[in-house]
Amino acid sequence: MRRLTTVTHLYSVILAVSLAIFASADPIPVSVPSTAPGHNVVQSSFLGISLELSFMNEYFGNDTSTIPPTILNYLSAIRARTGNSALRLRVGGNSMDSSIYVPGLTTPMLQNISNPGSAHDQPVNYGPMLWKVMKKVADDVGGAEYLIGLSLLNPDDINVPIIAGAAEQTLGNALDAYLLGNEPDLYTAHQQRPNIKNYTTDDYIGEFKTVSNRLSNTSAGNLLKLKSLGGPTNLDALLQGGYLAAFSGVLKYITLQHYPQNNCFGSHQFGISYYIQHANDRLKLVMSEFNSASCGGVPTVSDTFAVGTLWTVDYALQMASVGYSAAYLHTRERDISYNLFTPPEGPNGGPGDWVTNPPYYALIATAETLQTTDGAGGVVVDLNIANSKTDKKATVAGYAIYDSKGSTVERFVLFNYANVSTFPNPSSANATFALPANAFSGSTQKTGVVVKFLSASGLDEKLNIAWGGQSLVGVGNGTLKDNAASWAVPNQQIDCSKGCSVNVPPASMAVVFVGGTNKVNAANTQTNSTQSTTTSAQSTGSAQSAANSTQGNKGELSFVAKPFMIVLCVLAQVDTFHDTTFEHV
Repeated sequence: MRRLTTVTHLYSVILAVSLAIFASADPIPVSVPSTAPGHNVVQSSFLGISLELSFMNEYFGNDTSTIPPTILNYLSAIRARTGNSALRLRVGGNSMDSSIYVPGLTTPMLQNISNPGSAHDQPVNYGPMLWKVMKKVADDVGGAEYLIGLSLLNPDDINVPIIAGAAEQTLGNALDAYLLGNEPDLYTAHQQRPNIKNYTTDDYIGEFKTVSNRLSNTSAGNLLKLKSLGGPTNLDALLQGGYLAAFSGVLKYITLQHYPQNNCFGSHQFGISYYIQHANDRLKLVMSEFNSASCGGVPTVSDTFAVGTLWTVDYALQMASVGYSAAYLHTRERDISYNLFTPPEGPNGGPGDWVTNPPYYALIATAETLQTTDGAGGVVVDLNIANSKTDKKATVAGYAIYDSKGSTVERFVLFNYANVSTFPNPSSANATFALPANAFSGSTQKTGVVVKFLSASGLDEKLNIAWGGQSLVGVGNGTLKDNAASWAVPNQQIDCSKGCSVNVPPASMAVVFVGGTNKVNAANTQTNSTQSTTTSAQSTGSAQSAANSTQGNKGELSFVAKPFMIVLCVLAQVDTFHDTTFEHV
């Protein structure tokens, strides 16, 4: 067996013994449809990043001269795995609705406004420098497309067309669409419509029409002609109320925001066990903002490998399998538990080591998994392994990624959520998946199929995480490095010419590259040496890991031509399984 990553001889022996142990478990049969039952083609850029406006400077610096090299490394690593598709970024959130655009503010790009309304809505003043920084980041990472929030908080705000026009003029093809309004279904609950006791669908449609009509006259011309808007609330009510009929000429996307549980009041319902139940991933619609729990997530839950990494990948693939075209994982200010990464303390854009958090690994793994051989996108199918769609006791799950025609399997994604501590014999927590020979009919490398692992030292791990035997633990500049630790499972090659068994240790995810691996575009992978590659903040100790998760109260590109999308920003969507409406931040 030829290894694709270099490990020590001792570890090779340990791995060989481990694989023998894995293989001793009863194989789990995997039934694979000959063709994909669905037709929703998604791109490798499916999973993007959502950034809260008011904290953009913590990640992107204060102006074009202070953009941290590390953020470019992080984003470039994702872009290098998205093939012909640009990296997806969204700038918005509650603060985008409540912040003030100041055309004369040249630098810094953001200014804090005193007396913020709440910890989860901190408005700022922002100006044209924001668009310049975003454009430079897009260019530097090899291509990014932005969703940009436009306020619906005050329907009479004359600033909205000024903002839209300025963004279009600076960003150009890097602008994907505008999201008009952020969670308008919560306007009444947040006392943002004090004169309206019941903010109805008709009220929303009327306000949406008033503001969107103003976009016909901006400094960039009639943006409505570009058909680049998005954004509702209660989707069923909107569809029944004639929303699509009224705005089909200007809409590009319908968007939702969703968090499985509410943590806005300092308490939460679910721990890690909820997220490792694959049956809890069932969804009906698409996402401009999501994460594990609202209002910053839940410390010791959102910031773990189980939830931040595995659940995020599983949830993203589930969305892709039921009809979503894109999803954006939200991140906020420093020390919020569900964040992708943590910039150094000190001035924004200043030097120092960054800490990589569990959700970031989900982004690079998802991008690489969804990049099909022909670059035309793929169709994601939940294989319902061990009845995982409905059985909440199932500890395994899996997907097949077909080519864009739905005729040939390109990837298998196999999850083992088993918690070793709950098994009397640790070896019984291993999962062996039996893949049929007919699933490899389209493979040109049947005798040397590559398997990559998303692995960690445990479900509750926060730092010791690896993708394909590479990790960012102990690395402060956002550049993946080979890691020979026992928890960083290296790539493998297996013979699948007659079908094969894939052994997945607990808890981890394995990706079987049936159609062959994709070359990571090194031209889009930046490595900046101005920041050190080791950091004491990212030690391998779990005590330090916990300290980093503290939280307060709580290439050619395929761009959408000149997008003008009013994204239908659907109401803060309620959880599919629970009848409570959550505040989503």
